[in-house]
Amino acid sequence: MVKKRISFCGVYAAGFNSADCSPGKGSITFDALTLLAEHDIDCVSIDWKGHVNYRLSAPDRKNAIVKKEQYFSLMDSRSGYLAKAFILAKIENQKAVLGTLAKSRDENEFLINQRDKLSDSLEKLSKIYVKASDNLRNKIMGIEGQASVEYWAGFADVLDEKWNFNGRSGRGAQDPVNSLLNYGYAVVESEIWKSIYLAGLDPYCGFLHSERYGRASLVFDLIEEFRQQIVDKTILSIVNMNQVDTDDFEDKGNIMLMNDKSRRLVIAKILDKLNSKVEFNGNKMSYSDIIMYQGRQMAKFLTHEDQYVGFYRRW
Repeated sequence: MVKKRISFCGVYAAGFNSADCSPGKGSITFDALTLLAEHDIDCVSIDWKGHVNYRLSAPDRKNAIVKKEQYFSLMDSRSGYLAKAFILAKIENQKAVLGTLAKSRDENEFLINQRDKLSDSLEKLSKIYVKASDNLRNKIMGIEGQASVEYWAGFADVLDEKWNFNGRSGRGAQDPVNSLLNYGYAVVESEIWKSIYLAGLDPYCGFLHSERYGRASLVFDLIEEFRQQIVDKTILSIVNMNQVDTDDFEDKGNIMLMNDKSRRLVIAKILDKLNSKVEFNGNKMSYSDIIMYQGRQMAKFLTHEDQYVGFYRRW
């Protein structure tokens, strides 16, 4: 089977190797859906807010042992270890992004200062003694929150004032850059879903993010390792290379909406990034494969088969 990514109307098949983000409406047959399921390829729909509407996938993995250990780990230090590992990787990646931005701007003093503040956050994180995640969550999230304030201040510093970016506004995007970020995260979120599903884990049972009805907490846990290198860098490139303009967005008062052109562009660029290869564990691997690997490693860690190390890059 020749694999490629297909997309239409904000719907795309996750698990392919190249992007074809064509505009317009489309349809898909049951035979095509069956073929996608046979090859563990998900069909994902993302709405105009950057939320995943639905995800069609093959039947759930029949591995009760992994899920049992996942639930049991909430009562011991495994859950705390993973919660800490996700945020350690996130802050390392934030630090790497700021370092790269500073280097490309003649060692910009402000960016270097922001990067060094993240080193302080990592030091605080390293001092947290690992135990069950319920006993660590508030401390870890407090450190993560402060680190993110410093990171987004550095991120904003390299953007033109016309974008009116004053930091992350979450899912209710208040400016064009946040709208682009949200849509990019949604595309990566679908890859995280697949990784967790293939590893036999329960996406609703998280370690860093607490359980809440309907929230895929483990998806939000694992995506923390991949936001910066895959999405943040890509969106910065799109904006600073003028591939979109403020006219590509519509202000609806309480939310900023992207037009079709900008949505197609984000999907294409993020999928290209997911397929790009970087050095990982001594090999050249695509980001998509690394996401799959991290899901498997999490399952192995929970079943006492291997150690877990969060994904981050030094630059």
